[in-house]
Amino acid sequence: EETDASATSRAAASRRAPTRSPPAMTTSPASGGAFGAVSGFVTLLATLPIFSLSLPLSFVFGVPSVWQFGEAYRPSFSYVWSKFMTEAVMGVKLKLVGNRGLYKDGECVYLSNHRAWADFFVDMYLTEGRAFILSRYLVVYAFPLFAIPAMCDGALFAFKRGNPGAHEELNAQLDAHLKTFPDYAGFVVYPEGTRNVKPRSLSLKRGLLKYTWSRKKTVQVIIAADKEQVLSEQIGKASYGVEIPVGYSDVVHSSEYENDFEGFAREVQKTWDAEWEKVYSARRDRTRALHPKAQLVTYTRGKTILLLTSVGALAAATAAFAWMFWVTVWARYLSR
Repeated sequence: EETDASATSRAAASRRAPTRSPPAMTTSPASGGAFGAVSGFVTLLATLPIFSLSLPLSFVFGVPSVWQFGEAYRPSFSYVWSKFMTEAVMGVKLKLVGNRGLYKDGECVYLSNHRAWADFFVDMYLTEGRAFILSRYLVVYAFPLFAIPAMCDGALFAFKRGNPGAHEELNAQLDAHLKTFPDYAGFVVYPEGTRNVKPRSLSLKRGLLKYTWSRKKTVQVIIAADKEQVLSEQIGKASYGVEIPVGYSDVVHSSEYENDFEGFAREVQKTWDAEWEKVYSARRDRTRALHPKAQLVTYTRGKTILLLTSVGALAAATAAFAWMFWVTVWARYLSR
């Protein structure tokens, strides 16, 4: 999401010629007509409750296990959750386009294409749980049982759009978040600024690019096609077993563009366009299966409390639902 736009940046952007995105092939699977639309909508309705409870569910059923208390290092919550949703729940098949992989040699801002709700878990999985997700605060209202624990673990940075000029405050909050949650070496940002399900990219917004440049952080573009086919509130469908081509770009080091933000922004846009074209043309290329590796972290007391509390809440909710079902259905039937 775009969070750091300023009046000066918008004015400068309006004077520039529109950026032309490279031609791209539409890679969305066939809808299957009316039956496909109905099936996709029913699947969406069935998936949303699981998504709402997905964090504690991943603690119980996810692989690798988070319950190895004797181990010094265990998989991060963000990795276990994102893998659980991507592979176990939605059956996504990730296919690597090209030979480049995830940048892991320091702090990094990962620029990803924003397609649908599936972005949350797919993009986090593509960063091996090393990056937290920036999202508007609406997700907290829509999925509080998922969002609140995720915020407590640092996996989700929810923000509200502020008044013009409030970007410095938000930048400071991002700095503080990275210091508070050192397991995360960076974050995922959606530089198009809005969901875009078209086969062509939108021009990149400049707010978070300015933040990245001012903090001398490294940038890597990660493009994943067809995420809207996995789980999308916008088109009203969900699907199991979607194949997603994924591409990782060469990194761009903002430290190499000191006193030259415009040059840095042009290089990022060039890198974005090239990666978009490569991934959205992937039907013509050979790809191979991609299985992101687990990030191992030390579990603090806070993590352990969050783990036990989340699973306890899930168990209590399950027991309450079973009791209500017994009282309202089976008890009445047996009393006849």
